[in-house]
Amino acid sequence: MEVRQRKNAQRTRGNISSSSSPDNDSGDDDSYNNEKKTYNKSTSILKNSRYDEYAWFIIFLTALTYFIYTRGGNNTRGGLLSSFSKPYTVISSSISVGSDNQNENEKLLKSIFYIANTQHIQQQDGSEKMLTLEYNRRLEVILSSPPDTYIFHDDDKECISSANTSDEQQSAIPYLSHLSSTTWVHDEELGRGYLLLADVGRSGRIWRWEVGGGPITIGRSLHMERSGCRSGLWISDGNDTSCPVNLFGDSSSCVESAAAASSSTSKLLGSASLAVELTRNADRASAGQNIIVAEWGERRIVRVEHESGARTPLVTVVPTSSQGGEKRRRVFQPNHLMYTPFGDLLFSDNFELDDDATNISTTTTIPIHVGAVYRKKEAVHIPSIPVEESRNAHSWDNSDDDKSIDILFQTYSGVIEGMALGLDYSTFYVLVTTEDSPSSWMKTVYKLSLGTDDDEDGEEAGSGAEKGDVSILHQMSSTDCKEVNDNTSSSPSSTSGSKLAVDEKGTIYMITCPTTLTLLRDNGSVVGTLALDHHLQKSSEEQQTTMPFTSVSFGEDGYLYITSANELMRVKSRIGGLSLPTNMVVPPPLKKK
Repeated sequence: MEVRQRKNAQRTRGNISSSSSPDNDSGDDDSYNNEKKTYNKSTSILKNSRYDEYAWFIIFLTALTYFIYTRGGNNTRGGLLSSFSKPYTVISSSISVGSDNQNENEKLLKSIFYIANTQHIQQQDGSEKMLTLEYNRRLEVILSSPPDTYIFHDDDKECISSANTSDEQQSAIPYLSHLSSTTWVHDEELGRGYLLLADVGRSGRIWRWEVGGGPITIGRSLHMERSGCRSGLWISDGNDTSCPVNLFGDSSSCVESAAAASSSTSKLLGSASLAVELTRNADRASAGQNIIVAEWGERRIVRVEHESGARTPLVTVVPTSSQGGEKRRRVFQPNHLMYTPFGDLLFSDNFELDDDATNISTTTTIPIHVGAVYRKKEAVHIPSIPVEESRNAHSWDNSDDDKSIDILFQTYSGVIEGMALGLDYSTFYVLVTTEDSPSSWMKTVYKLSLGTDDDEDGEEAGSGAEKGDVSILHQMSSTDCKEVNDNTSSSPSSTSGSKLAVDEKGTIYMITCPTTLTLLRDNGSVVGTLALDHHLQKSSEEQQTTMPFTSVSFGEDGYLYITSANELMRVKSRIGGLSLPTNMVVPPPLKKK
């Protein structure tokens, strides 16, 4: 019985394994085919399950390879894949250590920048210690545009039509006119941030510079058009009350008058400075959604509402004296926007004194340059206006007695080129430049306190260094600059740009010579200087001479950003800029029932 069962089992296995057996009768064909299909299906499932066990490893290996290629290497654009593109141009590779207490200065500089080695250079006036920056941690140009000049035929000086220009000529048309300020914005939805660049030239543009998480840099994009001049109501330039045309891939703007075209400088009616509105109890100060813009063409400071896009005027008129009174004037060139931890808006204004203190003097006497720093108290609580009123707001001239604006600092001997808060948030630094001639000037950093006494003191705040809480922190003149540069002379556009910044350790970053960044301690001593490598510029035919620096600021991506009129530069930093707390913002006033 057992033997018979085994034979039947062997016969069954033989029927399964044999595809065409002569012993099979026709009645068993259908049963055999069904069994064969079932067997093949089970075998296929078994094979697929074996591959599924290793599928995760294949996906992991692919992701790991992608991560290494996009994060590895020495290229700062995003990894090895970006090495196929042209690298950024390095314009500075070393830092000079301050002569006073060099060992301590060297230690501080190494905690700020990525230093490769130290070398001593023998100079005529002694030995100079130089710190060489690490590869891909140097000052490099990441965005560059041709200078903002009009394009002419060499023979008849006529404007070139965009239809008749060659590809090379069209690519040389500038899109940056005069970069004056940068600010970092953190986007909570994206989980990362981006840099906004304000262009004060012509009608103004706000550009956006962004680096993505992959191997390709997102780069430059246009964030806002005509950011400083839209209506032309407040332009005082003869009979021309129109906003100038911006340049971007189109030379049709050459239709402007020949007198304006013959000038090498363009109109500065754009956005001079930017700031992110401070939001109460936000994760970080840069996470605000509303952007504050200083409009030179409209001569006001506005808040661009994130949800509607309406422009709510924050400042249109300012007091003429810190002693009070009803006399007020329209702001002329508002600049250097920043918030205090309490939600107050600080800004500056430069103008030349005349009868109405608004227009440039036309007399033959030497004009008096006036620079003032103002505070708009609790500016975060100004209600937004609807979109319907945004256009009409261009003509607003609120000359009523606004008690919320006071003068913190004022000078009658120069222009304000930068301001920054100190490490304790109550110390305030102001950079003033006094110019005797285009090649002779003096830069002074004033240090003052933002105490409550400034609100109640009847004396004129900041009138020179006479007041007890105002002192001179640092001074330097044009004779202290060792640069050999054709662009060392100052220009009328020097009033734009934020040339002062403070990091999280309290170190002050100041643009001193036209293309030199000087680091100062809180006592005014020089820590070091970051200047251009002129031998690198001269050895490269493609490298254009860098124009004077216009601004310096920190990004939250580990870089210190510097701008010139037509370039955006950055250098890697170990530390970040001074960040403001958001839990100290004054809560909004209670609504009346």
